[in-house]
Amino acid sequence: MKIATLLAGVAAVALTASAASADTINHGQTTLPIVGTQNVSGGNFLENIAAGLNRANAQNGDSAISSWHAFGGAQGDNGTAAGDDGATFTLKGMVSTDCAYYSGSSTSQTIDFGTIGIYASDNTGPAAAFDMTAPANVTIDSNLAGCNTSNTVTLSKSDIRGLVNNSSAGYDTNVFQANLPFSVTANYTAGDVGVAGSASATSLVLPTGSNSVSKQHGAWKSAMALNVNIPVPSKSLLAGSYEGDLTVNIAAF
Repeated sequence: MKIATLLAGVAAVALTASAASADTINHGQTTLPIVGTQNVSGGNFLENIAAGLNRANAQNGDSAISSWHAFGGAQGDNGTAAGDDGATFTLKGMVSTDCAYYSGSSTSQTIDFGTIGIYASDNTGPAAAFDMTAPANVTIDSNLAGCNTSNTVTLSKSDIRGLVNNSSAGYDTNVFQANLPFSVTANYTAGDVGVAGSASATSLVLPTGSNSVSKQHGAWKSAMALNVNIPVPSKSLLAGSYEGDLTVNIAAF
């Protein structure tokens, strides 16, 4: 059995004075013969080329080299904010002998959204103040996923509310909310249980209002893309840390 756990720790709305730029997530890992597992991150010109090659390899299910790569980001503040802020998204996983999901080493499975922007109160007016400016999303690609026998693929959340802010400050529930619902779509290629034949493209969707979703398959092996989306909520955001766990589980039966 293979279980890869994606720990989404999003420190969402603590206010800062600088705006986060788009596409701030651009890193991953690859495991090469002899040299072993290497970290790959965008940055300067050559680093961006290496990151682009690793991202392309992470989407190639026929590659002889194992890679994972995360590429995405969140829109920064519209206005001037103040205080401390941050965001973390931690991905952890392990690979067993029966089922597989390549997720690299646990030391490099942190995906930082940076600032999840809000409309700062000094230049946006009262209606939009503290509202989230745009959806936050990230795509996590792995070129190795599957199982060599019948199995169940499951996406689940630690809390049906999504990412939860456990702030002790207190708040007006009419205008603020202490949770950020999120959805996940897993895209991969797999067939049905008991059927020998060509596999087909599969999308397994975990909606914002659901806690878990699963699908059974026969033996399969392909790349897998996990598309995580945090939509703009209907109410304003509290300062502090919004956290929750997302788990992808590929289990033989």
